[in-house]
Amino acid sequence: MPLVDQQLAQDLRAFNECGQLGKDPLAVRYAERRKGYSLFARTMSDADIESLKPYLFCYQTIPTRPGEAKPTVRNFIAAEWRAPASGEHAEIASPADKRIKLFDVPASGKQDVEAALAYGDAVWKSMAWADEGLAYRKQVIKNLSRILNYFTEEYLHEIRQQVPKTRLEAQKDFFEAKRCADHLEGSFEASIKGEMVPDMMPGQKFWRDAWLPAGLACIITPMNFIWGIPMIHLAGAYLTGCPWILKGHPYAALTNTSMVRAFLAAGADPRFIQKVEGFGKGIANIATDARVAVVAVTGSSDTARSISAGRGLARTRFEGGGCNWSWVDDGYNDEELNRIAVRLTYAKLGLSSHKCTGLQGVTSSRATLDRLVPMIGAEMDRWTAADPRGEAPDKTLGPLIVHKAQTVLDLVSEARKAGLKVVREGGRAPGEYGQNAEAVKPVLIDGITPQTKLKHDWDGKGVREYTVATTEFFMPVLAAMALPDFEAFVRFCLFENPHDLATSIWTRDDHKLQRARRTLGGMLKENDGTDSALDWEEFGASTIGESGNMGVGEVQATVSIYARRQKGRHFVF
Repeated sequence: MPLVDQQLAQDLRAFNECGQLGKDPLAVRYAERRKGYSLFARTMSDADIESLKPYLFCYQTIPTRPGEAKPTVRNFIAAEWRAPASGEHAEIASPADKRIKLFDVPASGKQDVEAALAYGDAVWKSMAWADEGLAYRKQVIKNLSRILNYFTEEYLHEIRQQVPKTRLEAQKDFFEAKRCADHLEGSFEASIKGEMVPDMMPGQKFWRDAWLPAGLACIITPMNFIWGIPMIHLAGAYLTGCPWILKGHPYAALTNTSMVRAFLAAGADPRFIQKVEGFGKGIANIATDARVAVVAVTGSSDTARSISAGRGLARTRFEGGGCNWSWVDDGYNDEELNRIAVRLTYAKLGLSSHKCTGLQGVTSSRATLDRLVPMIGAEMDRWTAADPRGEAPDKTLGPLIVHKAQTVLDLVSEARKAGLKVVREGGRAPGEYGQNAEAVKPVLIDGITPQTKLKHDWDGKGVREYTVATTEFFMPVLAAMALPDFEAFVRFCLFENPHDLATSIWTRDDHKLQRARRTLGGMLKENDGTDSALDWEEFGASTIGESGNMGVGEVQATVSIYARRQKGRHFVF
């Protein structure tokens, strides 16, 4: 029997005709659908998934030209799609062309947050999660993966319009979401088995179970990987049994909606799923409220510090960016060194320098740096500063999103005044594109030291003094720093750089590799760029330092964010 029968098709049409407000038509069907599940149930068919297309996407089209009609995004609270209580929305423009208005996003406030928190708290306290078996939740994630697979092209287009990316970078983002659904679902039960301790004393049994759901979760996600990072957390929290509230980035409001609807279409319990859009102080208490057991935030360290200050000892898990450095050893011939230069340039410029694992700078001996820097400059010349949407090649540098173009220009000007060697000037992107986006060409600066400081206006927010080597740039500015030896590099990473997210080491010397493995935390990349995730590795900082206390990706690392530990003892009475 098809999921989308005549009545549901009619309900979906009515839902769209009324502005996508009110009770979710699939949420209404949940109890009936859940009752019909058994171990013999099949996953969703292609026909069902295709029939749900008008529901899964909250828009008919995404504006790609100035003046085209834009959709309005809704909150999802208590199984209903709602406008913000205030009625206020914010208009989001395309970072690739500020003349294009993509959508209106709710400017939610305290009333919207309270509604979501009260409902989520009631769901947790209903203990419905204790009555649900894992098998059904796994079935939901299987269906979710099928939906993602079926609408891959549509979701890739959605990503690229909101956060301008080349197709390659959009694929990395999207398939991180698709693969995480497969990986978490497939490995879940094997990874979270409780442990029965061998008999220690007659008549006593001891056990450990580290995987009880923790409670209501608030998941705060970033603007760069708008499918991959959220889906890891949403799927992990759902499988664990935690009701969650998604606070996605406003730039990604269409995708925030698409992910929630994909969960509901896959059969997820609508009581466990909510989404609140909004900005800054208007909804800040969503993360500091005592009813929230876990906050998982991927974003800036300033945001994480503010949340932690409001939560005290309550669990906050954070993953942020990093000033990620690479060491290139002596001894490579020109062909090998050029291959390294190509890889490191992509680690800097891929996703328009908006990766938290993007490359901050390159270190080596002065002799090797004098050979490597011109090669990196030549590779940067092969990149084009242009709109990365459409048929743009992989080596396309898109617009800035976090920073202003003027900030990059001021940085270069001040670097020259400070006596640094500006190998590649950069400058604004040319033509109509450069006029309507915060877009610049790649910059390469040599001669910095761990102590080098610059001082200039920072994104129109006032003059700021900062240390170049340890201040993260979400801009296409690559630093080069000569160090006397590998030991100096390790000491810089370990004692001077507060970020330990990703480190890249290029060497054939096993002693140096072993030294790095015994000393450096976070993601250690050997003979690779800082930005890679070739399969399904755990990624994140060491959990000590500015880059965060959370690691995700591998199933146990992900699920542990949303779980409580139990240590049990049983006596024979």
